[in-house]
Amino acid sequence: MGVLKKFEQRLEGLVNGTFAKVFKAEVQPVEIAGALQRECDNNATIWNRDRTVVPNDFIVELSTPDYERLSPYSGQLGDELAGMVRDYAKHQRYTFMGPIKVHLSKADDLDTGLYRVRSRTLAGSTDQQGAPP
Repeated sequence: MGVLKKFEQRLEGLVNGTFAKVFKAEVQPVEIAGALQRECDNNATIWNRDRTVVPNDFIVELSTPDYERLSPYSGQLGDELAGMVRDYAKHQRYTFMGPIKVHLSKADDLDTGLYRVRSRTLAGSTDQQGAPP
């Protein structure tokens, strides 16, 4: 990862973290969607000229209040976020190694309005290139 990209991520984290702490804003699904797109961009692996592989398994860690607010909708929200990732990947010409999954998780060390995204590439039974399973 380049120096500029690291600086941009630290600045984004500082700004988002500061605003979330000062204004106690709740995490919104659109913020999560943007974070998932950045996660794909930041973890894209070029396999060859025609294939760039990105993560397909995402865990969104939320503060306890945000998790309690969003968890009743976690199935539908996860499906919608996965669809957004799929559409974004199609436009970027990214490829997945398996089905796209987005899970919500509670993290006790996060304050309201803060979240963390972890991702990994998991092989599935089919190769997907921005297409629905």
